[in-house]
Amino acid sequence: MNTLVRDFYRTEGKEEGLFSSALFLTVDQQSWEEASAKCSRLPRGWFELCHLPAEDRIEFVRDFWLNLLPYHPSFHLFLEDFFRKIEDITVVLTQSQKQGPWSVEMVYSLKDNRSFFRGLPPCNESAIDELKSRVATPFPRDYLAFLRIHNGFGKLSELGLLSVDRVVDAKQRLMDQYLDAERPLRAGNVSIDPCALIPFYESYGLGSYQCFFNEWYPGNEMGNVYLSGIDYTISDYADRKRWADHFAFPTFLDWLSFYLEGNSID
Repeated sequence: MNTLVRDFYRTEGKEEGLFSSALFLTVDQQSWEEASAKCSRLPRGWFELCHLPAEDRIEFVRDFWLNLLPYHPSFHLFLEDFFRKIEDITVVLTQSQKQGPWSVEMVYSLKDNRSFFRGLPPCNESAIDELKSRVATPFPRDYLAFLRIHNGFGKLSELGLLSVDRVVDAKQRLMDQYLDAERPLRAGNVSIDPCALIPFYESYGLGSYQCFFNEWYPGNEMGNVYLSGIDYTISDYADRKRWADHFAFPTFLDWLSFYLEGNSID
């Protein structure tokens, strides 16, 4: 794993850190009984994965992504290239405080110390069904498929791609913020109903989100746009040629490709 990962999870020799304890299951010898007793949310498949060589772990997880996500030729080619840039995939058990509960993350370590990504355990079907019932809008199939890979995902220290429980909370915060705002929410010169937005990614510290927009269907699925908490605007999606410039994406997988390439909309 690259040095960025080691430093992020290091618990000794740092004045302050996110974790009081961190166990890499690919390095720290743990039985299933020991590991699952620490963290009941640890998937058995993740534990078994840690007993494979690094190259097999990468191949196994890559194939899992490819098999689970809806087929799209350009995205699947991109994903093949993305996984070629990965140096290692590991599973980490962490405690934020001594005697506190343990959490589990899958870590994607990129070559050349470029970056790393972190994913939480997959979402179960009951949680997905609850999300659908609480947000009465059909979610894109590719987004729901990704939830079955990671229910919460991000780059470096931030898990910006929201878990399903945080999607509902973020939507409520968004509505509370914009329904009573003095300034209308706009896309170009057009006023936007904030109720039509469903946030799924949060830019921390900015009050900004990437959102599904249930009034925009550029293809077979609902598109997504960037909501700026600074200037009360969403992406101007009127000009197809400038969608990417305005962080407007016709599918969730288009946005995910943008994110995995290391781009930022913050």
